[in-house]
Amino acid sequence: MVLPLDSRWADAIWRSPYRLRFELSTGGSPISMFISAFGRARRLARAALPLDRPLAIVADYPSAYWVITPDQRISPDTSVFELLKEMGVPTDAAEASWKSPFYPANEDDEDRELCEHRAVRLGWDEADILLWNNIAQNIGVEPRAPVLSKLADPEQGIVVNAYDDRGMDVIALSPAPIEHLYRRFDTWLLDYDRPRMAEVFGE
Repeated sequence: MVLPLDSRWADAIWRSPYRLRFELSTGGSPISMFISAFGRARRLARAALPLDRPLAIVADYPSAYWVITPDQRISPDTSVFELLKEMGVPTDAAEASWKSPFYPANEDDEDRELCEHRAVRLGWDEADILLWNNIAQNIGVEPRAPVLSKLADPEQGIVVNAYDDRGMDVIALSPAPIEHLYRRFDTWLLDYDRPRMAEVFGE
């Protein structure tokens, strides 16, 4: 099953029941939490996406002014993608782009925000920067850019979402591509979500 690279993207992901949830940070100081979260995220991402160049879906952060740091001096003319490029992740050569909510929302919701999405092929050094950026948003580590991102293998229907320092979801449109992760990284699975995962991936 192939993931669509258009405005149907978020709905395809969120409707799938084949979702593994992993705990990333392991406690301690904020720096220790960031280091453990980033290390686990890198290892899980590579196990889930054994590709030379995974696809990244990068979206401008809703209400960017609330999360950007003062030293980045964003202005109405400054693109958040320019800030991400300064961190080492260019998105100009996108394979596809579209506008849609980052998370699925009721089409009648007047308050939903449309984000610009760019789908771009990256090497793992660049993909690591996106993992860093996602994990850094809430824990206060810098540098960071006000973008949200996921890594994916559209052909296999797999998505990796390190949503912050607390956790990472690995989602697929069918169970086969990710069921090996359920056993291989059992000790990292999020405990409160184990009953649901066992129903889907357990023997």
